[in-house]
Amino acid sequence: MIRLAFVIHSTRTWLGGVNVILNLINSILSSPKFSSRIKVILFTDSKLNLNKFKLNKNVEIIESSELFKINLLCRIIDKISIIFYSKTIYLEKILRKYNVDFITHTSFATGKKSIAKSIVWIPDLQYIYFPELFSFKYRLLKKINIYICKDHAFKILLSSKSALSDIKRICNIKNKKLIVSKFTFNLPKPKNLKKFSYLKKKYSLNKNFFYLPNQYWVHKNHKVVIEAINAIKKNSNKNIIVYSSGSKKDYRSKNNFQNIFKLVKSYKLDKNYIYLGLIPYNDVMSLIYYSLAVINPSNFEGWSSTVEQAKGYNKKIILSDIKVHREQNPKNAFFFAPKNYLKLSKILIKLSSTKSKNFQAKYDKDLKKQVNKYTEKFCSVILSRDSRLI
Repeated sequence: MIRLAFVIHSTRTWLGGVNVILNLINSILSSPKFSSRIKVILFTDSKLNLNKFKLNKNVEIIESSELFKINLLCRIIDKISIIFYSKTIYLEKILRKYNVDFITHTSFATGKKSIAKSIVWIPDLQYIYFPELFSFKYRLLKKINIYICKDHAFKILLSSKSALSDIKRICNIKNKKLIVSKFTFNLPKPKNLKKFSYLKKKYSLNKNFFYLPNQYWVHKNHKVVIEAINAIKKNSNKNIIVYSSGSKKDYRSKNNFQNIFKLVKSYKLDKNYIYLGLIPYNDVMSLIYYSLAVINPSNFEGWSSTVEQAKGYNKKIILSDIKVHREQNPKNAFFFAPKNYLKLSKILIKLSSTKSKNFQAKYDKDLKKQVNKYTEKFCSVILSRDSRLI
């Protein structure tokens, strides 16, 4: 069997990325076609923190302090070693110890002469479009890493055609090195979601609400939603309610969450825009299911988990008009320019006026086929003759 390793740092705040990895792991191991040929290994810094996630019992979980505590000097030495010797020194020892054949969805290459082939995941290249949100050091290191991966990763995994176009702006990479794999999710069936009565009691929910499940990162553009609600409050008698959830932390803009809620308070929208916290995954899916519509006002996305999850329940979704949202092509979408809060306010009014029966969510019957297709495309890379492992 091919030993395929994933890496999850359990304390990282990008839950979207964690969910993408866990969904793929579960999809591989629930398929007899692939689970008989691929052994999945999961490196983590804490087995205990993984307990909050639903994982297939056949995953080999390895709590590895040695992997997560490779210091800066050793990482620099490994980068230099890759360039001159086509493999790492310190990372290679760990890969050999656990007999890893492939390591995937990481940011680092292992080198052409490594025991393990690396599939580097680049979810997006946001720093190209919003350089002001990132330090010069960050942007420089990202570009250097792309050049290293170009020559020393087995494959580079991208989540959209937009990202494919972006990476080719940085350097000339052969097409056979690149994989565009547009992830999608197996979602809980409606019968496995939380009942509305449970959510109502837990979160003091109103029945008719919009849902914004984005992390409070500065590029996620929550402000336009606040401005839209304020415009509605000033100019109509509509009582729009938006619930939001997600992490408060953004290392690039440490006061972003506080600034958003200063604005909420100054507009006296405390009862219209409500933060629920960082909430369990099943609660997020349940809120998507029961909402009037899901909102993603982001200025930039690599491939939006929110959009894919809303699509899975055939929900109406209100989206900023950016390239990736158009590429995701949800059939029940309403678009607005990211800064156009007046257009957004009109959409909110329109959807809040629609009869509630038109918001009945419906599980997408083709979702399983889509997930299987996505899983098959990824596994074909692992199992192909090109891998030279079978």
